[in-house]
Amino acid sequence: MPDGVPKILRFVEGWGRRAGPVRWSVRDTIAYAVATGADAHNGRALVWESAPGFGALPTFATRFAHDALLRFAAGTQDAGLMSFARAARVRVHRPLPAECDDAVASATLEVAEHTAGRLVLRLAVDTSAGGEPLATSSLDVHFRLPGPKGARRPPPPPQEAGQDGDGWRVEVRETVQPYQAAVFRTLLGPAAGGGLQDAMHIDPAESRKLGLPAPALPGEVTLGIVARLAVGHAARLGAGALRGAAVTYLKPVSDADRLVIGFAPAGDGTVRTRAVNGDGRVALRGELHFHPDPALWEAP
Repeated sequence: MPDGVPKILRFVEGWGRRAGPVRWSVRDTIAYAVATGADAHNGRALVWESAPGFGALPTFATRFAHDALLRFAAGTQDAGLMSFARAARVRVHRPLPAECDDAVASATLEVAEHTAGRLVLRLAVDTSAGGEPLATSSLDVHFRLPGPKGARRPPPPPQEAGQDGDGWRVEVRETVQPYQAAVFRTLLGPAAGGGLQDAMHIDPAESRKLGLPAPALPGEVTLGIVARLAVGHAARLGAGALRGAAVTYLKPVSDADRLVIGFAPAGDGTVRTRAVNGDGRVALRGELHFHPDPALWEAP
């Protein structure tokens, strides 16, 4: 067993179920929306308190796992194994309020896969407010195991923009602005000791060490961009309000990237989605889940 794995497994075993308060303000809600590229022209109801329907983008619920992710990072970073987020899921049970000071998040950690060559941990978070379920989310984190037995699975052939099937009812081109990762940083704040959390998302030098031309956009922001565009085209997709997503991150998106994002209705409120980065590689793929009847999805 590669060095570091036993430590991680002991950490998972000792995690248990951890609960703590979650608070967010209108400032946090707007900062997340701006990080996804929203402004008064393409996301007025996400960035302007006086706009009709003002509220939080459903994928903002990924932020409720922030404290659990910090504890996760603190418990695994000394294991010496490189890790990366791969699959993200989020579901809101009712529309998210623009601000909240009485929510509680309960986090669990489990081993989703453990073989000779793979270790995958799943962090799941349930959030409630006022005694009622608010949102659930989960993140799969993959660890790269060293040695012959830990070699990664052979990568699939590179997928170009036209190789993921046809039938995209809506295709949108979106240029990622350099400020978006920096805005997202305001939600994360400084790490212990005054340093920046996940410097690769904002520090060009750290990004170049990983072979990236520019700071990598956090996966949460990439998902937020896709969600914002889906909400803006919900009518064309024949969908109601967005209430969840399940996606896989495949390739990085930089903070100067040009994305091509496709949406294809798949029935029962499900919309397939795919984001292709500026290199022509599929960066994100998955499904968005909408309420099939907008009349049954009323704001609180």
